[in-house]
Amino acid sequence: MRKNAPDGVIATPPSHVVRSDRVEHDDSPISDVLYDSRTLDAYTIGVQAYVYGWPLVENYRVRSRFLDPACAQHGALNVFRHETDPAGHGFELFVTPNADLLYSGTFFDLTEEPLVLHVPDTGDMRYWTAQILDAFTDTCANVSSRSVGVGPGDYALTGPDRPGALPPGVTEVRVPTRTGCILLRTLFESLDDLDATREIQRRFTLTPLSAYGTGTPQRGVAVPADDPRRAVPADQEELSASLTFFTVLNRALTEAGLRHADEAGLMHLFARIGVGPGRDLDPGRLDSATREGLARAVTDGWKLVQARSMTARTVLLNGWMLSQPDAQTGAYGHDHLQRAGVAHRGIYANTETEYVALPGLMDSAGRMLDGNHEYTVRFEADALPPVAAYWSVTIYSLPDRRLPDHPAGRVTVNSLDPALVRGDDGSVEILVQHGEPEAGLKANWLSAPTGPFQLILRAYGPTDDTLHSGEWPPPVIERH
Repeated sequence: MRKNAPDGVIATPPSHVVRSDRVEHDDSPISDVLYDSRTLDAYTIGVQAYVYGWPLVENYRVRSRFLDPACAQHGALNVFRHETDPAGHGFELFVTPNADLLYSGTFFDLTEEPLVLHVPDTGDMRYWTAQILDAFTDTCANVSSRSVGVGPGDYALTGPDRPGALPPGVTEVRVPTRTGCILLRTLFESLDDLDATREIQRRFTLTPLSAYGTGTPQRGVAVPADDPRRAVPADQEELSASLTFFTVLNRALTEAGLRHADEAGLMHLFARIGVGPGRDLDPGRLDSATREGLARAVTDGWKLVQARSMTARTVLLNGWMLSQPDAQTGAYGHDHLQRAGVAHRGIYANTETEYVALPGLMDSAGRMLDGNHEYTVRFEADALPPVAAYWSVTIYSLPDRRLPDHPAGRVTVNSLDPALVRGDDGSVEILVQHGEPEAGLKANWLSAPTGPFQLILRAYGPTDDTLHSGEWPPPVIERH
């Protein structure tokens, strides 16, 4: 401290002693000012870093579950895990899975070399898509029945360090991050169709570019239990509500890299709180002011993400949340909060050129849906979802957003189901209730849990822009 300071002048230490990035309380007159300033600085930057990084961290958490043999849907890097049965209540890898198609998926790492996706001849399969996502959950491409037809074909997933020329006949798919995932959906039109669908499903493969054309079977990359990629809290709430979030964010940024050159400016800002590729943030080594600011940032950032999850589609009509042109799904540009909100609502949501998903939350009177009541959802013949492929309505229990644990297992109604009962005028009425309906209406039944739930209406291969703009009116959900 300066000695003999004139009256009215605050004595301060020499400037080389004051560090605005590491502040503890002490008995100096300026201590409170520095502490509050650093706390607010860490808080403000921390909220921005949290919202920016939440989808990346959540994807990292889901990948750690996928790599864990204790998870029902575990697998290895760079090779498909094919789910040979439709998703049910036991599906735990991510929330709001569909139940009228078969999933295949993996997480990839393109650091060493590209991967080649082989698409077989899919014949007369009405719908399939291989959705390729970067580490931030943005959709890079859909190789699908809509975009490429029935196949066959080969597609090289190339990272930011792209190779030279690809082999003849191989189409490049650019991925802006070194890591990401691929989610394959193959439709079965009825249970009788399952075996044929499984046969096509297993012929979708991934092969390192160096092994392309050799016919060598690929085993994937196993990740041992002590690998940092497995050292992630399994519970979403635990990870999202603690300072460990920033530790995992740094790890994920280091692996994935930045998607755009203009994100370097964000990293320059985030560096003031120790966040960025190649950085190591240890919460136990933070000064008190930074720790306090980041703890508040985690609390409020987590609230922001969950709030945006509820309002990611901004117009409510007939109890359904309608998609809006200015609230993108599947590819988000620089709208970091929208990306985070959609990832929380249903991670790996696809672009609306591939399908449109409308969550149904309330009945016609504005009451939240609850399985202690019975509901009907009636589609008039001239107001069915306009699609080239098919549409479905699926039910999820709340708050876990999983398929309900109901003995009947009737969790989805599919427009292609040959048993679906239609009115004489072509209308479709779906029954949503816990108890079983009369025998002739089981194909139209969604078995509700005894508690809160939500519906999701999905339109695959939408053919009308009103589905994208929120102008198409979904049917009223009537409580009885």
